[in-house]
Amino acid sequence: MPAKSPHESRTALERLVLPEDTNTFNALYGGRLLEWIDNVASIVASKHSRERTVTGSIDSLFFLSPIRLGDIVRMEGRINYVTTSTMEIEVDVLSEESLTGIKKFTTKAFLTYVAVDEDGKPTNVPKLRLSTRNERIRFREGAKRSEVRRHRLAEVKRAVQDFKY
Repeated sequence: MPAKSPHESRTALERLVLPEDTNTFNALYGGRLLEWIDNVASIVASKHSRERTVTGSIDSLFFLSPIRLGDIVRMEGRINYVTTSTMEIEVDVLSEESLTGIKKFTTKAFLTYVAVDEDGKPTNVPKLRLSTRNERIRFREGAKRSEVRRHRLAEVKRAVQDFKY
């Protein structure tokens, strides 16, 4: 399986914030934005792996400033790091006031996707072909986050092992 450049799966998507997307403060629901982010990350994972993919974890999601009714939301997703079957996807979210054109960086998220076969079992994904300094930095930082994820997952599995309903 040949390695792929992170550029090959990079994805950008724009949405207009409509009334049904907002809360009583005319701000975008966090859950709606999460849905959009998950969709962008899913596209990145699918483009990289060309396999079925499932969300493995949402490692972090930082809401830095509100997104308002009528704003244009731009989500940019990129792959940072891969293991045998997992992919770390970073999504940056920017808002643009539709009347003024003022742009803000509003949200950063890191998600992990798992490539799975027809039976839902993890399957291999292409390695990353890193060609820029920035791609190598993102890969190293992703490796560190991956190690933290593995430890946290093991802790959660131990904690729920004896859980009774």
